[in-house]
Amino acid sequence: MIRNTSALALLLGLTVIHGAAAAPGDIHVVTNADLVNLRAGPSDDTNVRGRVNEGDEVIELQREGNWVGVRVLPTGEEGWIYGGLLETKVRSGLDPTVQAGDAGFMQLSEEFDLLMRDINSKLGFPVVSTVAQIADNALQVTPTPQWLVNGSREAHIMATAAIYQMWKNRQNMAPVSVSMLDAAGEDYIRIDDEPNGPSMSVAIP
Repeated sequence: MIRNTSALALLLGLTVIHGAAAAPGDIHVVTNADLVNLRAGPSDDTNVRGRVNEGDEVIELQREGNWVGVRVLPTGEEGWIYGGLLETKVRSGLDPTVQAGDAGFMQLSEEFDLLMRDINSKLGFPVVSTVAQIADNALQVTPTPQWLVNGSREAHIMATAAIYQMWKNRQNMAPVSVSMLDAAGEDYIRIDDEPNGPSMSVAIP
């Protein structure tokens, strides 16, 4: 288990989103057409890279005029879609208060909370929605929908490991349990201390 929480949190901040750390992060649904062109640039004059089905979800990366640069969730392809063909489903929460506010861990560790706030600032949206102590030694973390979608599986695992170590330090190295929930509120990643050491389980999506 990695024990350098500060280094792990910094690494998390650099790897949570691949190549899109400054992206707005809004999630949109393709509407108003059965098939929508995914273009190489923000213009009808650019090449068509692919086509996106009505109902598919995309993550906004940037905007230029009426065009939206996106990553298509089902395929991972990136390109440009005319904004009139998209309907916003989830806002990223991009707001200056995200950077200054409590990142969810202030009552447990001010140092860790500051690290998480720095990560939130780099991403433009918060990683964690709520943190709850559900038993003397058990911590339950609900991530934001934006981070569940934008973050890689590896980043989710690393974050859970960092939170586990922070929580274990807080509990004076006593046996602890940390669970990160998925979008349905079920255990996604869980770390439990067992007699032979910590055990991690990761749900298959």
